[in-house]
Amino acid sequence: MKSVKTLVTIASIVGSTIASQAQSPTAPLVEMKKAKKTINVAFLIYDQVEAMDLNGPIDVFTKANVMDPTYKLYTVSASSKHLTPSEGGTVMMQSTYSFENAPQADILIVPGAAPQVISNTVNNQPELFKWINKQNEKTKITMSVCTGALLLSNAGVLDGKKATTHYLELDELRKNTKIEIVEKVRFVEDGKVITAAGITSGLDGSLHLIERINGKELADQIGKIMVYNRNGDMSFME
Repeated sequence: MKSVKTLVTIASIVGSTIASQAQSPTAPLVEMKKAKKTINVAFLIYDQVEAMDLNGPIDVFTKANVMDPTYKLYTVSASSKHLTPSEGGTVMMQSTYSFENAPQADILIVPGAAPQVISNTVNNQPELFKWINKQNEKTKITMSVCTGALLLSNAGVLDGKKATTHYLELDELRKNTKIEIVEKVRFVEDGKVITAAGITSGLDGSLHLIERINGKELADQIGKIMVYNRNGDMSFME
């Protein structure tokens, strides 16, 4: 009788584990990889976007592609015909696609910018939020980096979610009372939405996705190549 109960318990644990894995938001991406289907990763760019917010995740996914070709990486902005400056105007970028012709993303990454830039974007670029919402309807993963969370918040993507952002802008994010704020973490994952805390935390969120989709070995290898300690905590912030 005892052995029967043990078997039932084991079966229950295994069953719940399998169910949990099946419910993971990255599960469809893992299946796409197994089926050798290309995973679309879109990086949003806009005037004065923070360079590290954008380039950190791009670098992670680019290195993953070199070692295990899985992704189609591309940038999207309001217009692919004009150059878009990063913060301080130091880098001028031409996006791969515009809002009008960008393919549907499987993974959408929304980088942040300085608070005033975010405020100007919120007030003057309704088409950006319309595009985020349209893409988010069918994304497998939507991820923000730093103050990119404020853009997702304004789009309504974070309603009912746990989320974080740069520590200096947590109070701004709190203005959306539909969000449960999480502090002193590198990133928060709630369903298909990931919010990375600040600037370099975009590396953590991206490596987390690579681990889920491509495996821990590849994610760790990329971390080493980038000389980045992805297991760092937030104690230095105290």
